Amino acid sequence: MSAARASAAGGAELAAEDRRIRVVVVDDQELFVYGLRMLIDSQRDLDLVGTAGDGAAAVDLVRRTRPDVVLMDIRMPGTNGIEATRLIVGERDPDAAGAGAGAGAGADGVGGDPSAAPAPQVVVLTTFQQEEAVFQAMRHGASAFVTKDVTPEVLLDTIRAVHAGDAPPVPVGTVVREFARPAGGADVPDALAALSPRERDVFLLAATGMRNSEIARAAFVSEATVKSHVRAVLHKLGLQSRAQIVVHAYENRLLRR
Repeated sequence: MSAARASAAGGAELAAEDRRIRVVVVDDQELFVYGLRMLIDSQRDLDLVGTAGDGAAAVDLVRRTRPDVVLMDIRMPGTNGIEATRLIVGERDPDAAGAGAGAGAGADGVGGDPSAAPAPQVVVLTTFQQEEAVFQAMRHGASAFVTKDVTPEVLLDTIRAVHAGDAPPVPVGTVVREFARPAGGADVPDALAALSPRERDVFLLAATGMRNSEIARAAFVSEATVKSHVRAVLHKLGLQSRAQIVVHAYENRLLRR
């Protein structure tokens, strides 16, 4: 993956006080990790804080470094990426999911109290042959997925989007629609009973894969209001990521296949 193609994307000058997005890469292919390191290091708003070669090491690394985003391979020796995702996301506070940059950050912009920091957003690294595994990872809380041959621009957009609490550029609905198994007897009132009418509207728009700006235009509200509603939806439904909103929608027959 070439860093040169993406050097212009997201390369805007940052104010000195702005906090960089802390990233961890988990993959057992050293050459691939090296390419990601070069790409991330080329971005002024990103900071690679560690790498790991298997899921168990990833869980430990995340607990020690408290990154904002984890790029997680699925198939690795020992603990695989799905189980590692489950363990990492299980420590995330649903109220903090999608809270955006600065969650848990200290005054120096580098992290604050690690025990108070939310768990990171997980982006699954995969191939087209692993779609069911991708679905399982999202079902366990991963926020997005990208294929390993994706362009640098899309990968960087994905990192920034999930950190900001937005939908990823690569829609997850196609994978979810294929592998989600609807729960028996669930209907709209049961599945969304905890939500207000406006939150239901935002839920259904988010479940289609819309990004915050698109939802804001469709619902005639600000993007800040959309983010607030998404956080409320995640909290009230006990979900951990926007990808889980899509899973919840299909498993409860709230969207047409």
